[in-house]
Amino acid sequence: MLFCDVAQNYLEQDKENLAPLTVRTYYWNLKKIRDYDPTLDCSDVNEQMVRNYRRHLQQKGNKPNTIIKALSVLRNFSKRMLIDGLITENPFSRIRIGQVYTPRSYLTTSELKKLYLNFQDRRRFLTETEQDVMRAFLFSCFTGLRYSDLRTLNSSEIFDYKIRKQMHKTGDPVYVPIPLQARLLLPENLKSGPVFRIVENSHFNRTLRSAAKKLGYYKHIHCHLARHTFATTCITLGIPLPATSKLLGHRKLETTLIYAKFVDTFLDKEMKKFKKLG
Repeated sequence: MLFCDVAQNYLEQDKENLAPLTVRTYYWNLKKIRDYDPTLDCSDVNEQMVRNYRRHLQQKGNKPNTIIKALSVLRNFSKRMLIDGLITENPFSRIRIGQVYTPRSYLTTSELKKLYLNFQDRRRFLTETEQDVMRAFLFSCFTGLRYSDLRTLNSSEIFDYKIRKQMHKTGDPVYVPIPLQARLLLPENLKSGPVFRIVENSHFNRTLRSAAKKLGYYKHIHCHLARHTFATTCITLGIPLPATSKLLGHRKLETTLIYAKFVDTFLDKEMKKFKKLG
């Protein structure tokens, strides 16, 4: 079976749960693989093929981060095919591809507080769909849930104001005690079924920006910004990094450390420890 055909089928199955930018990135990198070898079969994806493909991208003048992203996409699809038995060995078992570090936008604690209070005070000026979207977004800001997990969050996964859920993206379980601010965003009477009414991703983001402007927030905003906001807020409030990592469902602490780069107060607090030297 042709690698790109199988990979595209995977993408078609999953794209409704992915951000539009992520979908475009996957399609663009699949095109790169198809241009590299239109006849690439799943069985031909091995360590040597990966090394040859990386060399090909380097010769084409791709920048390091672009190559890392291209190899990450190839690796993600390869993992799926390995699980499905279309590939017999992990082609990346001895290949380190690195990690793309890009600036991550987020709401500061003051911006989050203002948006939250404005929503509570002025939500009557929003349409019903705008209220649903903003409520879900703010809930994510206080719990760190991804769009896909918000969409599938069921009342049965909340007990005693604690979320116990299997994450859609990784399949790993996550445990998140719900803070007071987020509790006030939940339906008054939690019944069986979905907790939030979540529209399709691109519609969600357009509606979110419309609602935010009505509430006095004019910066570019999107659903995944909430998860970034939760991470940086945890660090700003002094929640230990291992605990923040656990709440986010990260498998590696290094992933959580990315957020610490953007929080100056975290660095300020850590450097004050030098005072202990006297």
